[in-house]
Amino acid sequence: MMNETDLIKQAQAGEPKAFSELYARYHKAVYTYIYYRVGQRPLAEDLTSDVFERVVKQIHTWRPVGKPFIAWLYTIAGNLVINHTKRQNRIEWLPLNDQEVYSGDSLMAQIGKKLETEKIAEALNQLTEEQRQVIILRFLQQQTVTTVAKAIGKSDASIKSLQRRAINALRRILEKEGAHV
Repeated sequence: MMNETDLIKQAQAGEPKAFSELYARYHKAVYTYIYYRVGQRPLAEDLTSDVFERVVKQIHTWRPVGKPFIAWLYTIAGNLVINHTKRQNRIEWLPLNDQEVYSGDSLMAQIGKKLETEKIAEALNQLTEEQRQVIILRFLQQQTVTTVAKAIGKSDASIKSLQRRAINALRRILEKEGAHV
């Protein structure tokens, strides 16, 4: 497997296989990030396509200094989501775990998990946009604090503080709703 910097250099040179590899590596992460922000599969698919279309057009502007490549992709995705939201003037959120099957669990356990997931999704709706972004990137995408900071344009310390506030806010909201925290 080729390292990321060499792969990007090949893509910048117009090599189609390099673009295919970048797409294969990052499509799922970008799609998931967008999906949990817009809450609709077809829209998330469209916006993800738009991200990679912009990557093809703008790959020549990316430099291996400053932001990691994935942070650049999240920035593009975030801007597209914001632009779409401004046009639509609303965002819908879906449960954190959209999967219906929980292996090995009884039906009652599955229902309980689904209800808890829905409560968390509703609680996410009550956070600020930045808090939601941090929660999605840190816990769903499992990105580092540094990557999240670069994607959002804040310092590592700001992200840690924002994450702490978001977690505390989620805890208060869920406790108020009677969810197990």
